[in-house]
Amino acid sequence: MHVNGVHHLVLLVDDVPGGESYYKELFDLELLFREAALDGEPGTVPDDLSWDEALREGVTPYMSFLGRDEFYLAVAGASDQQGTGRLDHIALAVDEEAFDAITERANTLGCNVEENAPHHRIFLDRYDVEWELNAKPRPPGQAFDELDL
Repeated sequence: MHVNGVHHLVLLVDDVPGGESYYKELFDLELLFREAALDGEPGTVPDDLSWDEALREGVTPYMSFLGRDEFYLAVAGASDQQGTGRLDHIALAVDEEAFDAITERANTLGCNVEENAPHHRIFLDRYDVEWELNAKPRPPGQAFDELDL
């Protein structure tokens, strides 16, 4: 069983476009993809649109994934997420054995484990820290279809 390290961190920010710009500069990161909602439906913002252009199309920014050299960081809207403090959740990169074993132990310890996708599960521990188990290779991949803007 292997926990291969942190898959990514998600930080809560008051302004997703501003948080994206700040953390890109602070850690010299590249934009991997953006997520937003359009008419209440989640989706991925097309790569060729800036946040300003997407906002003019009526999207509500949800999350920006940034990364470079095995470090992956997402910024998410604080009003759209529930987490502890400014940390929304910690995602662990795991192999299939660890994915199943940690899921079983979390269930045994009374955690409510949710399966979002075959490779992705989340749960709160007894201290209200949200954990994500991710058996998909890094970097994080887009979870939604591209928005039709």
